Amino acid sequence: MIMDQLSNASLYDGVHPRLKKGFAFLLENDLHTLPVGKYEIENDKVFVMIQEYNTKLIEDCRLEAHYQYTDIQYVIKGAERMVYTNKEATEIEEEQKENDVMFLKGEGNHLIVNEGCFAVFMPQDAHMPGVCVEQPQAVRKAVVKVLCD
Repeated sequence: MIMDQLSNASLYDGVHPRLKKGFAFLLENDLHTLPVGKYEIENDKVFVMIQEYNTKLIEDCRLEAHYQYTDIQYVIKGAERMVYTNKEATEIEEEQKENDVMFLKGEGNHLIVNEGCFAVFMPQDAHMPGVCVEQPQAVRKAVVKVLCD
């Protein structure tokens, strides 16, 4: 798991070439005006989803992990709490392999991801995005899905 400001994204260029492409998209586009939706960067290997939603109470969120994809979760506007732990410390509740997601039961560390910051969650990283910091609030976020094979 990595958490940082988008202005420091170049520090992580060497992690995987497709992560670099994902960060480049975030840096080169006006994410405040880009319409909500899915944008392909490298076919199904790197794509981004621009989302707008209200954060939720923690009891209304689920811990998840992915089989193949790494997430770059970048908060464009607002702030949200994300919970993180290694998936080895969790128990599988539900698997949806066709959607590259499993839902897990467990505890984790709480991170506050503010506007202008991102968190990277790799397949071994269980994470719970979309949790409110104190009270539910509107958030605009980019989620870059990166196949790191």
